[in-house]
Amino acid sequence: MLSSDEREEAKERRDAEIEFIQSAYSPEEAYILNGDIIRILQLPVNNNDDVVKVELRLQMPEGYPIHEDAVLNIKGHLKSSPSNPQIRKAALSAIPQLVEKCQATAVEVAECGEAVWSVLNSAEEFIESEWKDILEEYASNTNTTKPTNIEPDSSNSDNTLTLGRRIIYSHHIIANSKRRALKDLASQYKLCGYFKIGWPGVILIEGEESNCQLFTDEIKRWRWQMIQVRGEEQKNIPNGEELESHRQLPLQFEEIGEDGMSILAGKCRESGLERLYLQCMKINDHRTLDSDEVDVEEESSYATLVHVDHMNDSKKYCKWLKKTCETQGCTLLIRKCRNKSNSNPEWHNERPIIYVIILGERDCVKSVMKQWRTSNVS
Repeated sequence: MLSSDEREEAKERRDAEIEFIQSAYSPEEAYILNGDIIRILQLPVNNNDDVVKVELRLQMPEGYPIHEDAVLNIKGHLKSSPSNPQIRKAALSAIPQLVEKCQATAVEVAECGEAVWSVLNSAEEFIESEWKDILEEYASNTNTTKPTNIEPDSSNSDNTLTLGRRIIYSHHIIANSKRRALKDLASQYKLCGYFKIGWPGVILIEGEESNCQLFTDEIKRWRWQMIQVRGEEQKNIPNGEELESHRQLPLQFEEIGEDGMSILAGKCRESGLERLYLQCMKINDHRTLDSDEVDVEEESSYATLVHVDHMNDSKKYCKWLKKTCETQGCTLLIRKCRNKSNSNPEWHNERPIIYVIILGERDCVKSVMKQWRTSNVS
């Protein structure tokens, strides 16, 4: 049972999330119905204007978001789809997977409090990655529908070796079972590279192209909050030459710790694969472009400066900011300033002035700020 104070706090925090939804989306994109958040998702079908519309309903129990066991309840149903029966079948197959992924996200972030933004972000990630695969599967079975941007088969002849690389971004890699499975699978397919654990997770593999694809296809079937291939390379090996002689990564599959993003960046730079790393983190690199090729609108350098009034639990607050920024590939800088003047001998007892700087791609910085505004961080 909730006390009156707990009920009041929970309601205030739910109202804050509802207010955020109403300000962030148009009424056609999201609205509130009987206290539930309704998000209308549009799943693209092809190069025309056809879309599948799915209604995602987020139900907030009374104890949400102040109690860990009061988890958002996610439901979804098909709102509309094009007349093609195969597209409808793909949509009906996708909805349970979408709901399962969103529900897993809600459970995972429940201990942190507010989960609405994380769940909606997970739904968007599903549309960008899993939905395309589902649509492609149904299209390939019938040859009646071709989804957007599906590349034609360009496989090489049996006599040609191709070296492949993939860099894969995940919301996180934490579970010991998943870390062991990644190592075992890389060994099975004779792949080398690195995988960085924690938030976010990054997997970099190198090996025979078909093995890279098999590895990628298999891990996509595992349970993830979000996983996405963000960069890949292929290189044909001249006849008579060994694939091993063209590898740029050490012959191992090495785990890098939670705070090892800079280590991974350094290893990519040393191996001549820095461009793949930058693609993974969605950082534009104009150093190799001619000056007339740089589009000012595409510049990724973006920063925001925030004055934080106070941090009741400084350690917890900073940890939350760090994880949130890492998830979006942003750089975080926190500075606590005090007036050390001679006229103020008690300066060390005064509350510091706290400044937070977040640097990264424009959309990623804005995503961090939205999560910050709608989360109960103290």
